[in-house]
Amino acid sequence: MAKGRRQANRGGSTALRRFAFAVGLTAVGAVAAGLYEPGADYAGPAMILAALVLIFALLEMRQGGADSPSDFSLFGTAGPLLWVVAAWIFFRGFGTVVPQLILVPVGLIGWLAISFPLQALLVPFLAVIGMEAGLWGLGFQETAGLAGNLVGYAAAGAGLSIFMSSKAYRRRMRKALIRAKRDTASRQYARDLGLFADMPGILNVLPDYDLIEDPEAGSQPAVESITASFDLQLELIRQTMALSTVALLWPDPEGYEYRLRSIATIRKDIAPGPFPVGVGITGALLGAEELVGLAPATPSLGVPYYLKQTEVGGILAVRLPDDADEWLGFDDKKIAPVLCVDRPGQELWTEKEKETMVLAARKLVLDVTMGRQFQSMAHERSAIQRVCFAMRELNGALGLEQVLQATIKAVRTLVAADFISISLACGKGHCVALAEGEGAEQLVGREFSTEEGLVGQVLKINRPLPAKSQCHGPTQVFGHDHLLIGYNSLLVLPLQKEKGEAAGALTVAVKEAKVFTKARQEILELIAAQVAVKIGLGHAHEEINRLATIDGLTGLINHRTFQHGFEVMLGREERRSGSLSLLLCDIDHFKKINDSHGHPFGDKVLREVAGILRRAVRGVDLAARYGGEEFALVLEGSGEKGGAQMAERIRQEIEKMVLHNESGPVRVTLSLGLAVYPEHGADKECLIRRADQALYRAKKQGRNRVVVWREE
Repeated sequence: MAKGRRQANRGGSTALRRFAFAVGLTAVGAVAAGLYEPGADYAGPAMILAALVLIFALLEMRQGGADSPSDFSLFGTAGPLLWVVAAWIFFRGFGTVVPQLILVPVGLIGWLAISFPLQALLVPFLAVIGMEAGLWGLGFQETAGLAGNLVGYAAAGAGLSIFMSSKAYRRRMRKALIRAKRDTASRQYARDLGLFADMPGILNVLPDYDLIEDPEAGSQPAVESITASFDLQLELIRQTMALSTVALLWPDPEGYEYRLRSIATIRKDIAPGPFPVGVGITGALLGAEELVGLAPATPSLGVPYYLKQTEVGGILAVRLPDDADEWLGFDDKKIAPVLCVDRPGQELWTEKEKETMVLAARKLVLDVTMGRQFQSMAHERSAIQRVCFAMRELNGALGLEQVLQATIKAVRTLVAADFISISLACGKGHCVALAEGEGAEQLVGREFSTEEGLVGQVLKINRPLPAKSQCHGPTQVFGHDHLLIGYNSLLVLPLQKEKGEAAGALTVAVKEAKVFTKARQEILELIAAQVAVKIGLGHAHEEINRLATIDGLTGLINHRTFQHGFEVMLGREERRSGSLSLLLCDIDHFKKINDSHGHPFGDKVLREVAGILRRAVRGVDLAARYGGEEFALVLEGSGEKGGAQMAERIRQEIEKMVLHNESGPVRVTLSLGLAVYPEHGADKECLIRRADQALYRAKKQGRNRVVVWREE
């Protein structure tokens, strides 16, 4: 039945290819008749024919026709013919608008010449000549154009063929083909052996694009080890039992054919296969029989791996045992690997020989089982490496922003996510701190109530949502006015440390369905718990950094941070030949204020003055508490005029300020000294010294004024 189904499939494929070939020839005639020239008649039928050509050309590529074909019959050239016609339709239809499109047919001819044998290109090349000649004969192109086109096509094909025939290129290509063939064969054999059938649960959580290694790329060592073991055992059986051949036939995963996976033989007429399931002696093992012995052998139940069924006196075949019942079941038949031996003699097989074969079959199965286990361990190691990689990303982050970015990286290491967001709890709601994916820019920085959306529910109940991690249709994840659309897998996890309140929520959405398996969700929950810890540490790190750089009383940067920031800003203005203003400010009679009204009131004065300074400067400027009742301002890109105007505006604002104490209203004034780069100094120390001198002169001249430094 499998054989009949396979023949039906091949018959259908042949009929389709013949129809595609007919479509290609029809399109050749249409191009030659000028139906694809600008302004030609019959545009509708021409477009329908062009669509058919494109569809069949793509089908040929999808079915492997882009590789060098093995079918060199007339209809086997349908793929190259369709590609040639499609290129000519495209070129003739748009070539007058974009003349550079001549490169399309030229490039195609060159590629065909180096990719396909000459016998496969006879029909396509005749089609090219026919189309060009038809266009010339009907007056759609000049004689010079015809000659130029044909010469260009011939030159492209010949030039690339000459290049391809060079020894250095052929040597490189031969090595690359050998490597590719070996890798492909290794992967196919690994799939046949089932090396990827029973992976640990953790492997199922990893995305298909393995960041550390291709899941099948590591199969070659296991395949080579199993193959070497098979070859050794088969040769040992052959020599011990004085046999002509010992062969191991392994079914493909679909159960359509047997492949000759290992052989030990003294004969030369070995057919490489593959062989249809049920052919020869293999058909006798499709039922309940596990071992079949024939002596003498009959032609109808011969061995499939000989080109000639001669000198075959006895055949013994055993189906490899399957304790786990993993071999393919097809139409109530067992399609299992077969160990087959033969010899010239026609004597009956002894019980000892049969027992030896059964033991050998069990040993081969044991080798495969061990190979699967080793492959499983290799993939487990890969999975652990990736989880460790994700954790390392998180552990290396310090500040809150770094933690958020590392979280996105860690999640993408484990999930092929289309949308990720991190929400942090704030007050009675939550704020989207970081998001990546479609519509992310509309979410970052927005606050939502815990009374709406899945994220709000997760923060309230400290449990992942939604149920089964699936969503159908638009989903309200954040708020009533924002829906996630087009995702089939969704998981919102609380960022929770042990059993405390959630610090936020991690949202991961994927367009693919059923992505979040139980194992995948468990790993993401582990990541989320680690993120919650790191967010706490990130807040602490930022607080420590704030305490180290910010003056606790005024909220302005402290003296040490001012020195560093001033140096950076000065270097920047020096590089771009700009200007910069430095203001040193001092509250007038501050000691008297402290002595008269107390230090708490003095602290209030400092805070109010600092607030005015903070509001006065721009984001690019610097406002600092220089020490005691002194403040410093650095105005980037500001010359003497701009610096003086800013200083006067601040002075007037302070002068208008009225503070209230138990003894009544209190007014405060400010003296300011201004030094400008580069007019008043070229380095930090000089500018600070001269701004301080200007401040001293302001005090000396009566306070509550702005003085610009001048040389005395």
